Amino acid sequence: MGKNKTYNILSASTFIGLALLLLIQINYIVKAARLEEKNFNHRVVMALKDARDEIGNRLCPDMDKFLCGNGCINAKRKSAEVDSIIHSQLEIYNLPLTYSFAVTDSVLATNSKAIWGPKCYQQTLNGLLEREGIRLRLQFPDRNRFILAQMSGLFIMSISIILFLLISFIILLRLMKREQLLMTHMREFVNNMLHEFQTPLANIRLAANLIIKKKHSEEKTNNYAQVVLNEYNRMQAHVEDILKLSCETAQEAKLDEIDMKQVIEQTIKSFAYRIEELGGEIKTTYKARSHRINSYNGRLAMVISNLIDNAIKYSNGTPAITIQTDVIKNKLRIRIKDQGIGIAHKELPYIFDQYYRVSTGDVHNVKGFGLGLTFVKKVIEEHNGEITVVSEVGKGTCFTLLLPLK
Repeated sequence: MGKNKTYNILSASTFIGLALLLLIQINYIVKAARLEEKNFNHRVVMALKDARDEIGNRLCPDMDKFLCGNGCINAKRKSAEVDSIIHSQLEIYNLPLTYSFAVTDSVLATNSKAIWGPKCYQQTLNGLLEREGIRLRLQFPDRNRFILAQMSGLFIMSISIILFLLISFIILLRLMKREQLLMTHMREFVNNMLHEFQTPLANIRLAANLIIKKKHSEEKTNNYAQVVLNEYNRMQAHVEDILKLSCETAQEAKLDEIDMKQVIEQTIKSFAYRIEELGGEIKTTYKARSHRINSYNGRLAMVISNLIDNAIKYSNGTPAITIQTDVIKNKLRIRIKDQGIGIAHKELPYIFDQYYRVSTGDVHNVKGFGLGLTFVKKVIEEHNGEITVVSEVGKGTCFTLLLPLK
């Protein structure tokens, strides 16, 4: 409980820290944008002032009439001359933007104070003309795009940092959640292991003590000896389950050619007595043209055995198991289906996780450490195969194996 509280505090602290960093970064971007806009506005103002001076140097009566809004036979040429002056000054101040200009006496409305709001720049021509109140007005349709382009490096870097922080936080949360889940499963595993070993050890000690007393008939002594042997086998099976995950890797194991049909048949025979005792059956259908594959030290036999064992344990009554084989895309497909209690949809993503055990509801005789399906997936992946599962609560489960044919 204390560790969970620590994780929650750490998660909350990390989130607050990242939120603050994001706010600082966003504030930094806004300030940088305002600074770039201020720099842009300053250059435009300077360009307009220089343009005003140059217009004054070129002033003539016709120009005066044109700028005052009066008729002028050379109005088109004079307009082009003003345009040329403005263009050259903008080039000098490194403002190669598309623009529109007007010489007008109308009063300019207040510009928007927002960074990306519409902006209109003006320069008075008072002192150059006979008439007062004439202004040179300039607008840039691509102003915002130009400002963004000027700060593109900073903008891209800032966005990258923000995305990196967000992705890092999400990954951190997922890792922490997975770590907590693993710790929970580990505790359950230890508890299960202690329980599973305590029971056979107690039975062995009891049977051994009764044998030592030697006050029983030979038949009873044999029964007590059989109890010891059964409990030994039970403990040995648990030890093998634990060791399965630490056994030699596929690279260290020996590769042999096997016939999966024979492996399945032999495995079914090992469960024959148990199935018969429960009144169940295992049906097989072999549609594959070939069942020959390469296997590492007979591990696939343990895979089939584990899946059949699960089908029996989770049958919740009389086992009814079907095994089918066929070939799909040059791979042997093996389906092992039961009509047992099934697996809830929310638990399906975790059934192959180490130490994870599916909740069995009212079924209380299911024992184990949650290692079987982890081992199954490990072996299938060692053989460059795939394993998938489809299940529905109350209707059963179907495991599908895909293994490359030889």
